[in-house]
Amino acid sequence: MQTQLVQMLAIKPQQGIPWRRVLRVMIAVGLPLGIALLRGEFLPAVYGAVAGFYTMFVDNGGNTSERITVMVYMTVGMLLAGIAGVAGHYVQGAPLAFLLAFAIFTGWLQGAGNSVEMMSKYWLIAFLFGDSAPLLSPLAGTYLLLGGASGIFAVLLDRFIFRSPEAKNGPMLYEAMSRLLRRDHNNSIFAFYFAAKVVLAYLIGYGLGLERAYWLPLTVVLVTVYDNKLTIDRMVQRLIGSIIGALLGWAILHFFQAEWQLAALVVILAAVTPICLERNYWLAVIPITALVMVLLDFGGEHHMLVRARVENTILACILSGLGSLLFIRLKPDYFNKKVKKRIRAEE
Repeated sequence: MQTQLVQMLAIKPQQGIPWRRVLRVMIAVGLPLGIALLRGEFLPAVYGAVAGFYTMFVDNGGNTSERITVMVYMTVGMLLAGIAGVAGHYVQGAPLAFLLAFAIFTGWLQGAGNSVEMMSKYWLIAFLFGDSAPLLSPLAGTYLLLGGASGIFAVLLDRFIFRSPEAKNGPMLYEAMSRLLRRDHNNSIFAFYFAAKVVLAYLIGYGLGLERAYWLPLTVVLVTVYDNKLTIDRMVQRLIGSIIGALLGWAILHFFQAEWQLAALVVILAAVTPICLERNYWLAVIPITALVMVLLDFGGEHHMLVRARVENTILACILSGLGSLLFIRLKPDYFNKKVKKRIRAEE
């Protein structure tokens, strides 16, 4: 147990700073915030910064047109999902129905490749954001589109400066489509398992009246991946990183109140994230948690935000872990391709 924990938290040797990725995320996050500061409307711009930040996680390098396409899909999908979250409050039962549909679709896309997996998760997260803020200003949608456009601009500027595309480090859109078409199963079991965890977390969070209840299903979405062992690893890493990140976010919100200071610190946190990702996931969760807290929650009761963040993260990790253990018990060979092929051959 102790050895496994050490392996989860082990920091990889420094392979060099990914400067191109750092530059892109700083532009993608900083551009919408800079425009907002000039216009004096910082609050709705935080959604643009979040969208710009998310473009980093769907961009695995390679063909420029493919990278731009996946960012367009991510941004437009987030906008529509956010609108669905807001509009759902006008029809009784609609939020839960929308959540179930988004969660099943997101679960079905898991296993297609990192870029598409994260894109679909961000659609679901955008729905949770919209659902949690039914009186959200329309400017939030405008800045969300601006954040996605900033990510695209960052890719084009990167290509202009360095003259060559960044080496591809993971499957992108076209490869994901190929994987989906070549699937020998419909992934329905994992899709409904994923959706059940997300919906249950949503019901528990809002049913108990938790502060920032949407953090509960949001965390379940992020820690649940297409491998139950990795899900358990991510759960532990997310928990440790979130606690440290929440404390860092509280410190930033406590000592800095000026909007330009918060914007500058958000850009710095965004720049640090890809560097931490190269070392270990739990290290990256620290700036991610602090960044999101600063963006979405500045001006609130900071000590309550830290408590809510930690409480919701613990509950979400427990729920996700129990779900993973149950799935392993019921479907122990679901992710084992060799065993699945042998079973089908015997049939």
